[in-house]
Amino acid sequence: MNYLYRGTSHFFEDGIYQNENLKRPRMPKTTPRNIHEAADAWFKERFGISARSQTVFCTPCKEHASNHFESGGSLLEISLVGENNSLIYCLEVNDFLDLIPTDAFTRSCDSNFDIAEKLNGFDYRVAKNIEEIPSGFAGEVMLFCEKYKVKNVG
Repeated sequence: MNYLYRGTSHFFEDGIYQNENLKRPRMPKTTPRNIHEAADAWFKERFGISARSQTVFCTPCKEHASNHFESGGSLLEISLVGENNSLIYCLEVNDFLDLIPTDAFTRSCDSNFDIAEKLNGFDYRVAKNIEEIPSGFAGEVMLFCEKYKVKNVG
């Protein structure tokens, strides 16, 4: 496994990009804000990274990435740039949204769902390069980096 993939809603030219989430934290599209913030705190406590707001979401599975591709966007092959990269993943989790019960998306922000308690039940890991992720893993990878290289593949 040499590449990660990412489907986007807007077009990217091939090239090297700064991780803009380091300057202005990523805001969730669908995750309720209270769950997003609690998960960010959980990842920060364990790995020193606010993984839900500072990372680039990708996957080693091109098909999985294509599910996130939208018209006018890009299907990207991502290569790591530099040495200071962290890839956070969990073999048991395909997509973070799968961890959130359906009713947490419709209830008020004072929902009693505890994402930290849920995350404690999973073995999230950090790798420094793509080769450390077990072959066959097709789930979400949260890439913490300063820069990354993209190439359109679809």
